[in-house]
Amino acid sequence: MPHSVNFKALDLERGKCGMAKDYGQYVGSSLAWWVKLVHRSSAWIVVLATMATGVSLYYTVNHLGINTDTAEMLSEELPFRRNYNEFKEAFPQFDDAMLIVIDGETPDLAYDASIALAAGLKRRSDLFVTVYLPGGSKFFQRHGLLYLGPVELDELADNLARIQPFLGKLTRDRSLRGFFSMLTSAVNAVMDGEELDLTAVFERVHQAIAATVQKQHYALSWQELMLGGESTADGLRRFIMTQPRLDYSKLFPAETAIKTVRALTAELNLTEAHGVRVRLTGDAALEYEELLSVTRGAGIAGILALASVGVVLFVGLRSPRLVTATLLTLIMGLVWTAWFASVAVGHLNLISVAFAVLYIGLSVDYALHFCLRYRELIQQGESHGDALQQTAGDIGGSLVICSFTTAIGFYAFIPTAFAGVAELGLISGTGMFISLFANLTVLPALLSLMPLRLEPLLSGQKPSRFVAALSSLLSRRSRAIRTGALVSGIGAVLLLPHVSFDSNPMNLRDPESESVATFIDLLAQRETSPWTLTVLAEDDKFATGYADRLTDLDLVDKCVVLDYFLPANQDEKLSKIEEIALIVGPELTTTSQEPPPNTSEQLAALYDFSATLESYIKSTNNTNVTVPTQRLSDSLKRFNATLGALDRASQSQLLMKLQTSLLGSLSSQLRALNALLEADKVTQSDLPVDLVERWRSRDGRYRIEVFPRENLSDGETLRRFIAAVRTVAPNATGFPIIYVEAGDAVVRAFQQALALALAAIVALLVILMHSRRDVLLVILPLLLAGALTGAASVLLRIPFNFANVIALPLLLGIGVDSGIHMVHRLRTAPPSDGHILQTSTARAVFFSSLTTIASFGNLAISAHRGMASMGELLTLGIGFTVLCTLVILPALADLGNRRSVVPVVVRP
Repeated sequence: MPHSVNFKALDLERGKCGMAKDYGQYVGSSLAWWVKLVHRSSAWIVVLATMATGVSLYYTVNHLGINTDTAEMLSEELPFRRNYNEFKEAFPQFDDAMLIVIDGETPDLAYDASIALAAGLKRRSDLFVTVYLPGGSKFFQRHGLLYLGPVELDELADNLARIQPFLGKLTRDRSLRGFFSMLTSAVNAVMDGEELDLTAVFERVHQAIAATVQKQHYALSWQELMLGGESTADGLRRFIMTQPRLDYSKLFPAETAIKTVRALTAELNLTEAHGVRVRLTGDAALEYEELLSVTRGAGIAGILALASVGVVLFVGLRSPRLVTATLLTLIMGLVWTAWFASVAVGHLNLISVAFAVLYIGLSVDYALHFCLRYRELIQQGESHGDALQQTAGDIGGSLVICSFTTAIGFYAFIPTAFAGVAELGLISGTGMFISLFANLTVLPALLSLMPLRLEPLLSGQKPSRFVAALSSLLSRRSRAIRTGALVSGIGAVLLLPHVSFDSNPMNLRDPESESVATFIDLLAQRETSPWTLTVLAEDDKFATGYADRLTDLDLVDKCVVLDYFLPANQDEKLSKIEEIALIVGPELTTTSQEPPPNTSEQLAALYDFSATLESYIKSTNNTNVTVPTQRLSDSLKRFNATLGALDRASQSQLLMKLQTSLLGSLSSQLRALNALLEADKVTQSDLPVDLVERWRSRDGRYRIEVFPRENLSDGETLRRFIAAVRTVAPNATGFPIIYVEAGDAVVRAFQQALALALAAIVALLVILMHSRRDVLLVILPLLLAGALTGAASVLLRIPFNFANVIALPLLLGIGVDSGIHMVHRLRTAPPSDGHILQTSTARAVFFSSLTTIASFGNLAISAHRGMASMGELLTLGIGFTVLCTLVILPALADLGNRRSVVPVVVRP
């Protein structure tokens, strides 16, 4: 016959080495007596439980807040937290900042958009503490040329000297008539032998005309024409740094401020259709979109989980009544646990909000074990009342042990420095006792009101052929199973040193979200990297000294201090600016204007230029005509043909659109040039107040900002940059340090808590079980499942992170609970005709794990990569836990029982 576990031998040693006999008898009889009372008063208990749930729900909704400030989840006593808090006290305007990135098709558009948007945001002081536009103050509008190099100033002077004769005419007539008259004069000058490069101008005019005909947006950049050449990517980009007022009592603290920016952007027509793109990033925007992504993902996952869990429960319990009772008990217990959270803590954080996930995953395990044992007894012919009492007596002891061991596992997180997990430990640990009470009170009461009515067809039901065949196979191959477990365990342990923790929060967020995509875009460029480090210095001299030493480091690109904004070589530059003013003359700054032309005058100037351009092309015999010149000629022909087919009113509208495209930014650029030519010498006392406040605190300390030379998206590069800076400034701070140190703190916290939890669980099992062999039967499969999960994370490249690390206490709880249930069943009610896989306990373990996978495994499809990794890790971990519990544990239990005997049932 197949080799089976010697249940008789196991049961006979209960009194000295199994589940403690006095404990089992006392707890079993006590719980049976309690369930008997519940059965008699089931209606009143359900009414009271429903009322308690209603009151708890009302209290929770009105008192349980959500604190989404991630910085508050770590102890303030940690050194990096103290350094950052010191920085926040000195420069509070950088805390919870939001960065608005404005990209324009031209530098003119970007500049004008930033000025308009910043002005609108400054009027909303109720939503924004600070609004800072770098380079947007009157100081930079006047002294901006001092920040150019001498070579750049010479190039500016040469370019303005070339266009001054033509630009002077346009300043007096800023219309299409003046513009095309200027171009006509320029072409005539070229035909007379003057050397003028009109290629860039012709290309831009061609683009403007083509866009006008196609009804598209275009804006000619007069800044580029004056400076000469195309703008770089940095020249087309402007920034606005804001500090929104955040309300942490709301799920989305920055939502109102962000929606205000969006609304103002739309109101000002700062859209891609108008040549401008406005994007939001920075800490406030990143957290907002992350929470939005998480809630959307959770909503989809919730619908899928509800459907899949319902299917799994129905398949596992095979009774609508048992499913209904289970779900109602689960909901009530969850509400009571939320009430406890509102009373004991008062708020949830981004970590402790997972208490609901953990509660559902573990509490459904209790309900399944109760319902399936109850069903099994009903099938054996027990009456309803006796089945409830015997169920409590049979599995109540294991449920109590599971509650204590799992609660201890959660409570072990309380003394760690990770306050977010400590709060989760308190809530979820207490939730296990709430779950125990609910499943031993509310569940039997509900079952008493709707008792399971067993159809004759189900009476004496036999296990499925598949389960029977699998049980037989596992019994015969127990030695091979143990050998395989040993080999796989050794292999997994060898891979564990390669388990990694990804502390980069960017890798958790949806890469398609605007804030993340913008952040990554900025991170790839030295000049705009948002991941910089900050050093505080006592005075100006220390700040300069730090900056000099830090700049010498290979991994540092540059350091910025307040003195960085004092232009160098001012006397030389002021002399060059005076020369530029003489070159420009008073014509470019004149305010006198000719009367605006009518449509006929504009058409005449257009046709005159078209004819002059054609004459120029013919004069060269088409041999030296540049591509832009020919394109412009072709565009003019099409445009003139279009105008000829329109009435006078439509002609006027089309010409006005072209005039806006060509001359829209001319006046503002002339005003800007006029202001720049009034520069004078700058000292530190002349620097604008809003600039100084960002570099010198009120108590006199100075800020040094350290820019990396390399892209910090790589974790190793990030750590090397931090280590290099700390060789000069050990107290440096900034988000790169916070993320790295927070990750290290989380790893230490979980290592400490899991070690403490495991030690406490083992100690409790030793006390309650008395038998070291039984303790090993619970712990060894758990350790193997943990090692296999860690190894799988290495092989599948799923690093641990701030999101999926929450799966560890859930896996610990499920593993311990499943092991306890299996060992308890082997000791108290072993199967009389086969392998333990054919019992309700194994079925409960399997379907409990399946419901957890169904609940949270679908997170793997979430756009939020942190949630997706949690779903992946939970699915892997629970799969290994089920495998070790249902396959490895029975094989270990069979060790030492080599004689084949007929299994017998010895009830306690």
